[in-house]
Amino acid sequence: MSNILKKINQGEYQMSQESYEGICCYCNEVVTKRTVGKHLDKCKEKKALDSQFGNENNFKFFSLLVEATYDKSFWILIEVSSVLTLKNIDQFLRDIWLECCGHLSAFYHSKTKIAMSRKLYDVFQKGLILDYEYDFGSTTDLKIKILSQIDSSDKKQIRVLAVNKKSEILCSACREKQSIYDCTLCGEELCESCTKTHQCFIDEGEEYIAEKVNSPRSGVCGYDGQNKFIIKKYFPKDIPNVL
Repeated sequence: MSNILKKINQGEYQMSQESYEGICCYCNEVVTKRTVGKHLDKCKEKKALDSQFGNENNFKFFSLLVEATYDKSFWILIEVSSVLTLKNIDQFLRDIWLECCGHLSAFYHSKTKIAMSRKLYDVFQKGLILDYEYDFGSTTDLKIKILSQIDSSDKKQIRVLAVNKKSEILCSACREKQSIYDCTLCGEELCESCTKTHQCFIDEGEEYIAEKVNSPRSGVCGYDGQNKFIIKKYFPKDIPNVL
């Protein structure tokens, strides 16, 4: 796909200044939200794959940064075809981060709801930021930043360029070991040993103890992670081991 770093250097848009780590989906090199544009411009694996497409029949795409509103360590950099609808983006977000029980969802701009049927070329423009909500009860909130419009002859209409690494969070109880479980009843994040003495586990058993997954939906409702068979279509190569 087209060079996104050029637009950064020309000041056409700015990537996030936070240095949350992620993985390049072409070469599996560790990047950050701040350095991912520079890395993708030089990534040999990406260049090799892009060279297969040629320059004929170019299509309009948008480059998007998707972040969790209240925890920006969760982020995904994607490129999407301008002929898709918001419903297509909604389905991608459900597949990659959110879907648990078929909850309702919505996109907003300045608190005004946008119809899912709208084409991206009718809604998106460089610099626009949309809000997105999944599940109006136990809501997961996302922000979608439109970074640029680009050209591509790739026929894959949604492609993930980079995705965050799973955050390392200390156990809420002992504050010493890394947490590997979420208690969906009280919200605490627990290591293996502290899970066994956690009051919710003692009272309710394993029902509310869920393994942590790389998603802002982790530990909420019935979410238990991505279906690898479904999400593999979004990646240029193999699914990175952070998901």
